[in-house]
Amino acid sequence: MRIVVLGGGPGGHFAAFEAASLGAEVTLIERDNLGGTCLNWGCIPTKTILRSARIALDSRNAAEFGLRLDPAVVDIERLMERKVGIIEGLRTQIESTATRLKVNVVYGEGRMTGPKTLRVTTEGTHVDFEPDAVILATGSVVSKLDGVDHTIERVWTSDEAVSLVEIPDRVVVLGGGVIGLEFACAYASFGSQVDVIELTPSVLPGNDKRVQKSVQIALEGLGVRFHLGTKADTVAQYGETMVTTLEDGTMIETDIVLSAVGRKPNSEGIGVEKAGLEMDRAAVKVDAHFRTSVPGVYAVGDLIGGMMLAHVAEEEGRAAARNAVREFEAAGAGRFPQLESVEYGSIPACVYTFPEVGVVGRTRDGAKEAGLDAVQAVAKYSANGKALGEGESEGFVQLVAEVGSGRILGCQIVGPHAVETIHEVALSMRNGLTVKAICETVHAHPSVSEVIKAAALDVAEKCGL
Repeated sequence: MRIVVLGGGPGGHFAAFEAASLGAEVTLIERDNLGGTCLNWGCIPTKTILRSARIALDSRNAAEFGLRLDPAVVDIERLMERKVGIIEGLRTQIESTATRLKVNVVYGEGRMTGPKTLRVTTEGTHVDFEPDAVILATGSVVSKLDGVDHTIERVWTSDEAVSLVEIPDRVVVLGGGVIGLEFACAYASFGSQVDVIELTPSVLPGNDKRVQKSVQIALEGLGVRFHLGTKADTVAQYGETMVTTLEDGTMIETDIVLSAVGRKPNSEGIGVEKAGLEMDRAAVKVDAHFRTSVPGVYAVGDLIGGMMLAHVAEEEGRAAARNAVREFEAAGAGRFPQLESVEYGSIPACVYTFPEVGVVGRTRDGAKEAGLDAVQAVAKYSANGKALGEGESEGFVQLVAEVGSGRILGCQIVGPHAVETIHEVALSMRNGLTVKAICETVHAHPSVSEVIKAAALDVAEKCGL
């Protein structure tokens, strides 16, 4: 069986590797670098920068820990060297895996030319493919506001922000979602004056209110100023100064304007019309098994919308690869294939601010809207010895469960190591465990994970267990 995967990001390269491990002859097409946005411009570079920002912040707070230190001075050149080294090292590992699994990596601009045909263009040379199955994984691109001139050098998107050619003294961030807040946190920790403008009344739209409020208070503690329920009416450059004018006439002068209003599926220029793919606006429409409207063509990751996260794309890519192979084999054997889907309800989403955020499943309000009899319990890090010792006692664990059964419906964590500890709850949910299982599991002391157990003990009682 021959499979062509278009796009070398998490969804694409994991799909290619899974298909190859199942015996398929795989070609992986990538126009730039393997690893996609996540590795080259998103997840990895931002977390690398945030690590440096955390050290800078800790150096300013060293006296609280009984240490005498001068505040850290950012060495941009060395920071960027470290970032590039990490990216290149991870990219090399992906390339090595492709070689080991005999995946044929083709670099060039790929696009569909028919229902199941593709063309790759590299420096004017064309190569055509007609495989048995196609997996589309072209990811997403930065969304840009219509009223903002992105040709101005001092108007950045996340792409320019991770390049970090300078630490601006003043920066305004357009968008108070995940991307905007992570950059706001980093720049504020480096010492920049940061203003965040968000159209909705709260930061992190769509999240639990307690999460939103807690994160906003924490970032305000870093000096970030928020302008909520409003938008930038105009963005203009006057010499070396950018002036952002809000709807009420408020003018904010900064060195840089960072547009961080999210991302959209990268479906332009990949030949969706020629392939005859059914679309949902910019997203390619798929069923639960990642099959598009064209037989033998699958799509995964940010391209299909939904949870636009790297780890989601990875899981979707693997599932789509297995489905493609099974459908091909079943067709040859004249039988019905057993296809896979992804269980999204137990997939965590994380925000890497200070403190971190990790959420999974439903909020209590969301559970009640779904007709579930739900209760919640909140345990705080301010009563946890390890969190206090680390100087990170802000935040909470909020656990949501079903009355009677104790089934875990969701969890929201704001606090130290939240992006790691959320997986205890995710694992429990994926395997149908109840809060009683967490209560009966001995948690090491001292550890921040004890706060999850504290919340579980409380919610178990409310569930009648």
